[in-house]
Amino acid sequence: MKVIKKNKRLIMNRSVKGFTLIEMLVVVSIIGILVSVAGYNNSRVLKTSKDAALKVELDLIRNAVYRYSLDNNGNFPESLNELEGDELKRAPEEWSGSKARGKYHFDKEKGLIFLYDDNGNELSQKIDQAGVKYGDY
Repeated sequence: MKVIKKNKRLIMNRSVKGFTLIEMLVVVSIIGILVSVAGYNNSRVLKTSKDAALKVELDLIRNAVYRYSLDNNGNFPESLNELEGDELKRAPEEWSGSKARGKYHFDKEKGLIFLYDDNGNELSQKIDQAGVKYGDY
């Protein structure tokens, strides 16, 4: 580095070009903060979309039950397995959300489908990403 005296002012002439260590640390820190914010938002969106996919699947099964009843003089199927073929490609047995999983329960007298817990004994009391119980879907 040369120091040049010109008109009573010191002018420093940098012959080496590039970034200082401090500048590089600032840039890397900012990039790290942006990546962490983006990662948090991505995980939240992924969980919300998993719950939305569960609701869509549940609606498809419920629609298949009602289509079956329309085709069979208002009678509901004995089990979800009877829906395989024309109404559904395969009858699901288990469901999975962002924060819980369990088994489908089919009420053959009323044609209703509920989300039960892992044991299949009662409605799931676990809460999804939006704060709604899975049993209330």
